[in-house]
Amino acid sequence: MSSSWHQQPVKTVSEPMAQAARDHFARLSGPPGALGALEEIAARMAAMHRSLRPEPDPCQLTIFAADHGIANAGVAGMTDDATPSWLRNCLHGTSASAVMARTLGVRYEVIDVGLAHDPGPLPGLLRQRCGSATTDFRTTPAMSEHQLGAALAAGREAVERAHAAGCRLFIGGEIGAGKSTSCGAIACALLGLPPETVAGPGSGLPAEILSFKAQVIQNAVDHHQRFFSTPLDVLRRLGGFETGALCGAYLTCGQLGMTAIVDGFCSSIAALVAVTIHPALKNWLFFGHRAAEPGQYAIFRGLDSRPLLNLDMRLGEGTGALAALPLIRTACALLKETQPTAP
Repeated sequence: MSSSWHQQPVKTVSEPMAQAARDHFARLSGPPGALGALEEIAARMAAMHRSLRPEPDPCQLTIFAADHGIANAGVAGMTDDATPSWLRNCLHGTSASAVMARTLGVRYEVIDVGLAHDPGPLPGLLRQRCGSATTDFRTTPAMSEHQLGAALAAGREAVERAHAAGCRLFIGGEIGAGKSTSCGAIACALLGLPPETVAGPGSGLPAEILSFKAQVIQNAVDHHQRFFSTPLDVLRRLGGFETGALCGAYLTCGQLGMTAIVDGFCSSIAALVAVTIHPALKNWLFFGHRAAEPGQYAIFRGLDSRPLLNLDMRLGEGTGALAALPLIRTACALLKETQPTAP
């Protein structure tokens, strides 16, 4: 990679402001902690925004679309020829994420960072293609150094656009074939997990194929293990363009001081890589939900984090993070508008 921007530090948050928010809730009528987790959400937002009037809006959702070379090896519930239809649903406003974003008043964009089948110019589609899918990581690195740099930059530029437009909160989503296998491999490499604990159903893999998926993950980790000296080495050899873009986006959120809501398993893997690079980045991230993929549980343990919701979702596209957005909005409103009971 030609640039080391990702090594720049992330901004600090204000713990005194977080404590001031907690003190505010303690002065309200009712038992201590009456508003439960909403109080801590508000305190974290106060710390990020350095204000007792934190504002989560406007919010930006950016979906990164890419396929994986491993997708057609029998480990994915869908092959890469299905991704363009998924992409078009997003652009036509009929996908779950598009409907949710529209309902919640969230800005929405879709970026092709590496579909296997180039959809060509489409209305509303941004094109920052790093390649036509990654390579099959069983025997070769998934990405070249140049491709990883381009993927990270796509995420950085998406957050910079949102920040320049006045957005205060960022959600990243992903679509593509083969991503859960790739992300499972990254989880094994970074957290030392056995592959059986991360080989989940993805977009619909039958249970009888899961053992094969676990073996593919183990073989890939074993093949590349000796080359893992940094988190980005792991990402380049096992990851995808969309995972790289999400990682770059989260790093940039921390550097610019923008709150991010992390979506499901694959987005959480990108966050794991980013936080492994900059541990302080965790202060800028909310984990929106616990997805149905079993590998995400280990990420929460590894990062000592707790998701806001548990809805058994496993779609991707940022849908779980969007579902958590109203909680953050409500927590901020409670901090701004509640008052102690008058004597």
